Amino acid sequence: MRRINPMRRIAAVIAVLAAGLIFGVGTAHADSWPVDPGPGSPVRPIDATGYMLTPDQPNFWNPSINITRVISPYGRSTTVICTGYVVDTDCWQADPTGAPHKLQKVFNMGAFGPIVTSTPAPNVFLYPGMIPGL
Repeated sequence: MRRINPMRRIAAVIAVLAAGLIFGVGTAHADSWPVDPGPGSPVRPIDATGYMLTPDQPNFWNPSINITRVISPYGRSTTVICTGYVVDTDCWQADPTGAPHKLQKVFNMGAFGPIVTSTPAPNVFLYPGMIPGL
């Protein structure tokens, strides 16, 4: 009868757990795309990929520019869908496989108030898992 060394078994379990942690970090569970309430609704989902700002664009850092900001590992390379009236209040972004993930609202540029601009200010959204704990 062959006997398995207990240290080898423990090392194997630790290796499997470590691999799970390493490869599992930064993955977010998939959400679903927002439901379209239909024609006539002011909060229909729209494709924001073409007009949103990302940190690699200089205008992202200018608080007087009232455009939705998204911080994501995918930037503008995958679809971003937003809903809201006048200002985007919720956004989702597809991962490379096309699965949607709801973005977290982390900052409202309206905190600057009418000092910077008189138009409604956009929000800043963060892709899930970008910052641990948020």
